[in-house]
Amino acid sequence: MSSPLFIVIVIASILLVARVIVQVNFRKRDSELSEKISEILSDRSKKSDDCQGKEFHSDIKEKCSVSDIKDVFENKFQGKIVSASQKRNFIVAYSDIYDLACLFVKRSNKLRITPSEKIVQFIYDFECIHSLVQEHNEKVIGNLLNIYKDFFDTCLKYPLDRQQRRSIVSEEDNCLVVSSAGSGKTSSIIGKVKYLIEKKGIAPQKILLISYTNKAASELTERLDIAGLRGYTFHKLAIDLIGRNTDIKPSICDNTDALFVTIYQELLEDAAFKKNVIEYFIDYQSQEADWEQRKNEKREQLAEQKKPRMKALLPDMDGKPVYVRSEQEQKICFVLSSLGVRFRYEEPYEYLLADEFHSQYTPDFSIYYEKNGNIRRIYLEHYGIDEHGQVPRWFAEDKNMTYEEANQKYNDGITWKKAAHEKFGTELITTSSADFYNFDIRDRLKNRLENAGVPISEKSDTELYDAVIAKGSKQEKAFIRLVVTFVTLIKSSCKSIDEVLCKAYNEHDERSAFMIKNIFMPVYKRYCNALSAMNKIDFTDAILQATEICRSSDMVSYDYIIVDEFQDISVDRYEFLKVLRDGNPPAKLYCVGDDWQSIYRFSGSDMTLFNHFQDYFGETEINKIETTYRFGEPLVALSSEFIQRNDNQIKKDIHSFSAQARTDLLFCPYDRGSYCDIIAQIINQIPPDKSVFLLGRYSFDDYYLSFRYKPIKRGNKFFYIIGSREVEFMTVHKSKGLEADYVILLQCNKDTYGFPSLVSDNPVLGYVLTESDRFPYAEERRLFYVAITRAKIRTAIMYDRRFPSVFVDEFLHPEQISEESYVKHPNANKRWTQSADRFLLKLHREGKSIKYIASKMGRSQTSIIMRLDKLSKS
Repeated sequence: MSSPLFIVIVIASILLVARVIVQVNFRKRDSELSEKISEILSDRSKKSDDCQGKEFHSDIKEKCSVSDIKDVFENKFQGKIVSASQKRNFIVAYSDIYDLACLFVKRSNKLRITPSEKIVQFIYDFECIHSLVQEHNEKVIGNLLNIYKDFFDTCLKYPLDRQQRRSIVSEEDNCLVVSSAGSGKTSSIIGKVKYLIEKKGIAPQKILLISYTNKAASELTERLDIAGLRGYTFHKLAIDLIGRNTDIKPSICDNTDALFVTIYQELLEDAAFKKNVIEYFIDYQSQEADWEQRKNEKREQLAEQKKPRMKALLPDMDGKPVYVRSEQEQKICFVLSSLGVRFRYEEPYEYLLADEFHSQYTPDFSIYYEKNGNIRRIYLEHYGIDEHGQVPRWFAEDKNMTYEEANQKYNDGITWKKAAHEKFGTELITTSSADFYNFDIRDRLKNRLENAGVPISEKSDTELYDAVIAKGSKQEKAFIRLVVTFVTLIKSSCKSIDEVLCKAYNEHDERSAFMIKNIFMPVYKRYCNALSAMNKIDFTDAILQATEICRSSDMVSYDYIIVDEFQDISVDRYEFLKVLRDGNPPAKLYCVGDDWQSIYRFSGSDMTLFNHFQDYFGETEINKIETTYRFGEPLVALSSEFIQRNDNQIKKDIHSFSAQARTDLLFCPYDRGSYCDIIAQIINQIPPDKSVFLLGRYSFDDYYLSFRYKPIKRGNKFFYIIGSREVEFMTVHKSKGLEADYVILLQCNKDTYGFPSLVSDNPVLGYVLTESDRFPYAEERRLFYVAITRAKIRTAIMYDRRFPSVFVDEFLHPEQISEESYVKHPNANKRWTQSADRFLLKLHREGKSIKYIASKMGRSQTSIIMRLDKLSKS
């Protein structure tokens, strides 16, 4: 044999032996890894009492032979749902061996050796563990629903539907039940509690049941009637926890409104605080007419208010309201009144000047004073020019002329006015827009009046306050309510007032920063001190204190926490709920609510906590209960389509409990003179044994009814005698959770106080209110949905045929609805400040389009055009 051939044979032999050795070693390691996988699977398949339903225990051995992860679930959790936390535990337990298996397979592929089926199956199962758990759980749920069919048929007076049952048997750590109007959420809660106690063997004291009102909590307690179990409100629970931890039940200040009024009145004794309140009303308050005052004014006054002018805070020398053309003139009116100067606005000049080119001259202000027993009259003109005597550039565009022509025309008018005064020897003093930007207009005007010989009789801050606001007036009450709302919301939002003030400064929001620092902060601090001095807390304090107690101790431990009306959850309650569930293991959450009926943002509720539940509480099973037992078609379809136009609402497929159930949605136009008659006709056609609600967006929406029908107040309920029956009136907010056979929804008109309401929250509340979704009229839409879904037989919607609500048009004339119909600009009702005016003028001088400016400033194009027009006349 030749030497080369021999060498080849030897090498081949060595390689063959080496391959055999490698394969032997590989098979050994394969066997060892497979064995290890079997041991881990077998170990994980051991059952424990805390994860097995007692009804299955007797049939399962303590340790079973398993071949894959699916077998583990079948053995360890036979008849039992695998929760998200248990699934995570499995993933953690298998992660190391999974990594080893993957590395082993990677190496085997390089050697072109096939790993054992055990290893391949394990890797496949691990990577499919989520779908395996889901498959297992769905199988178990189906079995549980069959096993407990009789229980679900009889645990209440009526059988629970499949969706209700499905949510009840859920064993996920977090279960959110998304309900709908009339879908039986209370029944689902009662069924859940009975299931836990009677079928799961959970002790009643290990179940925490929370609702939002005393009435709802009491109803749950009474309907369940189980020893050791009671329904709580968040506040009642917090108070009890504080009492158990400190051995002293806290004293609650349950009349905080009265305390706030007292604090506010006491602070008014402080000159600086009173001056700040006056300054707010002079410089910052949005001018909004009082509804009742507008209704009681004469038609002429009402018509005057609707003109594109602004109402001065104080009347003229004759006690008549003054309607001026600009904010600067509005400020001048106040300065004159505060200096004790008597005046009239735009009173005709004492000499006739009208000719073919000019109408009669009406100076801005005619000032009257007495000298040597004679009444003298001098004049004050306010010019809308800067320090160089120039008008704004947009003035020229508005008048369709060149800038030079605009300046010439405006200054010609100034010259003509001055010439008239020189000709007739009348005295004229002037101010300009430049005075507002460069000086304190009060000091500047006072100096000029004194130089003109006008006697000054400055009003005290007390006199000014009484003149501007008046103690005990509706205006003062509304302002105090704003203060109370801010303080309440800042506490429930778990923010500090310094944090909120800093944010206002960072956003260059002078108005809000002024209010927070100079008005809200003094009230807030004195309120906290007053509670401390009385050794009392308020309801929000109770939740905050109880949260801290739970966070620092192990005094509470529950297996299940069930929360009703979860769509109303606020930040402080959310923090409380988080620490209530802490335990080893943590309590399971079962929360029920309807995002379509989330209507309490003004009191602190945060819909984000509902719609993004999993982001706050962890992996969540979402169940929907979509059968309504209250109303039928066509209202089911119409109301669902209406509310789901907002994509931020959770999608649901609502259907009625019966295909034969019918609930009509009737739209009733009216003229002012026929309004009450139409309502009477509707009510007279309703059978006497059927219930009726009159609903209003506002508590004064029964205004016209009050003139025609006799009102009756019984307890907290308000009725009208219409025809031969008592008909209850309430706001839509108060009707939530209630139902009647027939509902009449009043005043669904397009108006400031219409439906949707066009009244914006005071901008300062934006720092303490939860963020609303961007869809126009989002909360008003949900409120309208609540209103129309109270009825079992028919909802009648009353609207003025001259200006129907956009919601009414949406149902009746959808083809007329455009995108602009729904646009609600964030600053629509926000007062124009000097800084906003300057920014507006800057953009306009730069040649920016009206559309661009509107987008930049968050206002409508109409608002921008009107503002530019007003500034041109100031």
